[in-house]
Amino acid sequence: MPHIDSPQEIVKEIRITRCPVPTAASLALDLGLLDQELEKSGCTAAELTRDTRQALPDAHFNHTLPFLVREGGNIPALWARSTGSDTRLIGLSWVDEYQAILTLPDSDLQEPGDLRGRRIGIPRHRYLEIDFRAAQALRGFHNALSLANLTLDDVNITHLEAIREGRRDSWNTEIEALQRREIDAVFVKGATGLEVARTVGLKEVIELGFHPDPLVRVNNGVPRTVTVDTALTEQEHIVEQILTSLLRAADWSKDHPEDFIRVVTKETGASSEYVASAYRNISLRPALREDYLTALEAQSRFLFEHGFLPNPVNVWDWILPEPLAAAEQNIAKGVSLT
Repeated sequence: MPHIDSPQEIVKEIRITRCPVPTAASLALDLGLLDQELEKSGCTAAELTRDTRQALPDAHFNHTLPFLVREGGNIPALWARSTGSDTRLIGLSWVDEYQAILTLPDSDLQEPGDLRGRRIGIPRHRYLEIDFRAAQALRGFHNALSLANLTLDDVNITHLEAIREGRRDSWNTEIEALQRREIDAVFVKGATGLEVARTVGLKEVIELGFHPDPLVRVNNGVPRTVTVDTALTEQEHIVEQILTSLLRAADWSKDHPEDFIRVVTKETGASSEYVASAYRNISLRPALREDYLTALEAQSRFLFEHGFLPNPVNVWDWILPEPLAAAEQNIAKGVSLT
């Protein structure tokens, strides 16, 4: 990365945002690891969701804020890249999470093949720049139908107008429509999805999140992306330090499962018992593995083909591998360990 000779060009504060799901970023913030790393460059980190100076939450989706780091669902990250936001992909994480097609307990739906000709509920959050909740529901049904050699053309898509909701996943629109019998099946995911499935007493048509084929598990949260504003990559060592803190946090979580559940419970808003059951095969470590990238490429194609991306995204051209390689070396050498 190039050296920056002019002091006024050196960033003193980055902003960081993450989705309310298991992320290395949430752990790095909670443990103070991000601050420890950035302190070496005289830099600090501000959490985007806690910034009250102006309405900045949209940057979580459009990634237009300078010196922004984002870890979370891949749909907004791909959409931002597709619309022209100047970002680079610096890592991917893979956390298998509960994903299911649900129906009413007295429904005759038993397996994905039974969805043929049925009404599937797709929530439409039209106030969002990128309706990732509609996209993830459609992807979930696509994955389920593929297991029965069916496609989305074999079902009746029912669009459900959703009210404005917060950052955390909410399934109220879909569940209420299901209970009114306006639709036959819904998609849910994560700890909040598992919690609503159990507390409402709904029946699983199929659980997708732990299917043996990893491509069946691909959705907004699998794999999750770590992206940065390209301008931040021009700051010497900053991105490397960010990734070092994420690697340290991910490694720490393996030996502290109870603390991991505590942090994720706080992030998701779900009960700890559902957090403990909803996430498996947890690999919070940022990586740029070929299988992760292949999965993201498949997701990118799906989103473009179904109109969620205005332009195709070439995942392989998006990646910036050097900062992660440097961060991995730091961990291997113990440079950042205290």
